[in-house]
Amino acid sequence: MSDSGRYDLLHLCLRPKDAIFTFNWDPFLMQSRIRLARLGVTQFPALFFLHGNITVGYCETDDTSGLLGRDCRTCGKPFIPSRLLFPVEKKNYNDDPFIAREWQAVRAYLKHAFWLTVFGYSAPETDVEAVDLLKEGWGDPAERNMGQTEIINRPGSNHDELHDKWQPFIHSHHFEIHDSFYESWTANHPRRSGEAYFNQWRAQFIENNPVPLEITELPQLVEWFEPLMAVESD
Repeated sequence: MSDSGRYDLLHLCLRPKDAIFTFNWDPFLMQSRIRLARLGVTQFPALFFLHGNITVGYCETDDTSGLLGRDCRTCGKPFIPSRLLFPVEKKNYNDDPFIAREWQAVRAYLKHAFWLTVFGYSAPETDVEAVDLLKEGWGDPAERNMGQTEIINRPGSNHDELHDKWQPFIHSHHFEIHDSFYESWTANHPRRSGEAYFNQWRAQFIENNPVPLEITELPQLVEWFEPLMAVESD
């Protein structure tokens, strides 16, 4: 599957109760959402850009965001480009209202989440401020006896090093490290990963329902997900 297809798949595997937080400036997640919306998909996870994004604008008057080139629905003014944070040690996450709002959201989501999946972000020591903000949201892992942390990194990555880096987000043995997205709970139980996890915890084991790797065309992939989305709409 192409890189753009993986973004489509991630959107389709998640539900509106879920959230994606990305450090990337690139337009691929937004482009994926537009593609899927044109195919009739209406149920998306929340999406936040922690370092800004080249396709996303912001309205300071109404504290809302949207695609660049479009207008704020409240005041009618065009969105202004979101600020982009560069890879320097001190990023001042609270200096920009758009960036500050995105980080406020990640802390709120982490506070109430029971599942954290990390894609390829190894928590570099130079980005101390970002890690501290994430820790603030997640809280003390000792108090998260039901919390589950899942780390997805490149094939061949050092699992011991990843575990040590993300130790502040891991409660006891409640973690998994995968070399591929397709090994994850999200990919093996799309749109139902939480339910599958709790069923297993109660020893009510269910079979995997993995995403179909043989489907390469997006309209057919959306069609495969439609029964899952239809149940959520009832």
